[in-house]
Amino acid sequence: MAIPTLIGLLSVLGAAAANTPPAAPAEGEPPVPDLSGAVEPETADGAFFRFLKPLRVRLPQNPYGSIDFTAYTLEPGEVRLGLASVHVGVAPRVQLGTVPVLDVLGVYNGSAKLNLVRVGPVDLALQGSHYQLPIAGFVGRQTNLGGMASVQVVGGWSIHAGATYNLLAADGAPDLTDLPPALLAATGGADLESANNAIRQFAGQTAVDTTARAVTVKVATDVRFNRRDSLVVQGQAMVWGGVQSEGEEAIPPILGLDEALADREGQIPVQDTYVASVAWQMQWKRAELRVGAGVSSVPGAWLVQSTDFAWRFGGKTKREERKLRGAWRDNKRLIEKSERRQQAPETAIGRGALAPAG
Repeated sequence: MAIPTLIGLLSVLGAAAANTPPAAPAEGEPPVPDLSGAVEPETADGAFFRFLKPLRVRLPQNPYGSIDFTAYTLEPGEVRLGLASVHVGVAPRVQLGTVPVLDVLGVYNGSAKLNLVRVGPVDLALQGSHYQLPIAGFVGRQTNLGGMASVQVVGGWSIHAGATYNLLAADGAPDLTDLPPALLAATGGADLESANNAIRQFAGQTAVDTTARAVTVKVATDVRFNRRDSLVVQGQAMVWGGVQSEGEEAIPPILGLDEALADREGQIPVQDTYVASVAWQMQWKRAELRVGAGVSSVPGAWLVQSTDFAWRFGGKTKREERKLRGAWRDNKRLIEKSERRQQAPETAIGRGALAPAG
């Protein structure tokens, strides 16, 4: 009878212990967590890692990603190779650029942009460019100076506006046969003899000295859905112009300057010089593409505004994205390797159980 009584007593004590709450921790010791509701974590699989992959479409939007219609610049060490232009970030919020195609054609050029002010969502920038065509007896120059403002309104929406003062000058009466062959081909292969005769008939031995001035206004807005996709709307127009020429004669027919420097002074109707476009812009790891449609007073001029392709690399943001992708790949390989090690003993036991006896 003693043994059953002992067993019963132990059973009662065990039940009481199971229903007794854990003792309170001693003073100064951390509380013991209640793990009664804990469950084992799910095993990471391929779908889980695909969900965590840092694709640009999943990354937050970057308001400073576009530089051509905004006040923003490339980061130091960043390079952008576009269809027509090349830009390099040479210092914090400072970039330089050129149009290599024009350099090859003999039109030497350069541009600079300086993001002077960044206060909260507002950025202000100064920008300028210069183009020069020197040939025997003639120099054509164009200098552009302007400013741009960008404001981040809310979320991924920003607006941009700016103005540029354009100064175009032509000095001399050149022999068009001295033009670079590539430039002649680009202008459609002008009739050199007829053009030279017209110039000589107009100018004789007198050099031409003509200056044209104009003001161009540009507005744009972009809506960024993520770091890859955005909607871009742009518009610009020449709103004021003026021409000053030495002498009473008309402007000579040099490379179309007689049409470009038409006799006008003062305000220019927007409908005569407008360009407007809407485009979808995609910015991948390195490549950038913008495609869209538009309207313009000059047929086809909207294509330059709505279409662009570039290859972009370097800079702090690109390096951070590369580190993020590298960390994701390293973690994925590490966990997959750990899973293979855990599965190896089970596989070996399974093969041993199925193996025929010695």
